[in-house]
Amino acid sequence: MLPIIAFALLAPSDKIEGPRLEVLLQSGKSFEITMDAKNTPQTTKRIVELVRIKFYDGQRFHRVEDWVVQWGAPASKNKDLKDPEVGGGGSGRQLPFEAGKLPFLEGTVGIASTGRQVGGDSQLFIVKRDSEFLNGSYSACGRVTKGLNVVKSVKVGDRIKAMRVLTEQKRPGRKPAGR
Repeated sequence: MLPIIAFALLAPSDKIEGPRLEVLLQSGKSFEITMDAKNTPQTTKRIVELVRIKFYDGQRFHRVEDWVVQWGAPASKNKDLKDPEVGGGGSGRQLPFEAGKLPFLEGTVGIASTGRQVGGDSQLFIVKRDSEFLNGSYSACGRVTKGLNVVKSVKVGDRIKAMRVLTEQKRPGRKPAGR
């Protein structure tokens, strides 16, 4: 029984509180992300705002390595992916650094930035394998909760057809409309 208890203590919590986002690829495949609104509230709020204004729609995955995939540069829509504007571009609004509490285990979503413990902008990345060397250095703001196999199959240049908010964050003390 002890090994089961130890595993439960070491396993990442599946209880992430925040909005769920869907990323629909041009190929028709999709994956879902649950944002960690409790531990990265400003980051979550901004990413949801960007999704609502269709900021990510039409962008391409500009970085794909054996351990990570990354997107969120508007220049990726029409510029060569090797253009420096793609790798360094964003929405133009710097976010504060929010370390969060999620470890960078397979499927964790983070905010790309210019350095350790520096807030990012709009570029998101997902680690395809455990990458704990990132813990405490980059904002871990969510986790892939559906379609990790799709994330792992993404290729450089794959296009995002649309991102959308599937569920909103529950706000304490507010009653549903119409009641």
